[in-house]
Amino acid sequence: MKRLTLLSVFIFFAITLPIFAYDVIGDEETVPQGTSVYLDNFEKGNYWVWASFDWEQWGPPKLSTSARVSTQWASEGRNSLECKVRKSFSGSDLSGMFYMDHRWDFSGAKYIVFDVYNPEDVSIGFSMSFQTSDNWDWNETSYVSIEPGKHTIVLSTKQFTNALSLVYRINICYHESTPLEGHFFVDNMRFIK
Repeated sequence: MKRLTLLSVFIFFAITLPIFAYDVIGDEETVPQGTSVYLDNFEKGNYWVWASFDWEQWGPPKLSTSARVSTQWASEGRNSLECKVRKSFSGSDLSGMFYMDHRWDFSGAKYIVFDVYNPEDVSIGFSMSFQTSDNWDWNETSYVSIEPGKHTIVLSTKQFTNALSLVYRINICYHESTPLEGHFFVDNMRFIK
């Protein structure tokens, strides 16, 4: 019986420890304390769209090619969002956008926190933006460089906390640092108040 208990404890930690072992990068060195409000864990379907030629009316074409729910990797549950991008050219300032439309009230949110897995051999640039108010004002977080591997990202929303009472669109902004035909995964998206 003791062996079974010890084996159960070992299996529990072997499974759950990697979930909490991601390094934290972004605007904070640890995940801030506070009330978590989940945005998406990708377990109930896919509500995200990739921006393509239809965004050219607002600027250059986008590098995003697909946004789909995947079981290849997840930091929580079974699913994550797999975001695919196409390669541009060296020195390009093109970006990719993956977005979800709804009407949210994230009043009081100080941070957006999420887990990212970059399976590629190069770092990727990343930020989040929120289109708010009836004017769809663009509110973008700071930029973070995501090295290959699994990470928890913490981005401050304090600079536009007041604008988060009426959010119409949330954008995952991919910034190409090295030309890349590849993908990355996002999971466990939440706000911390």
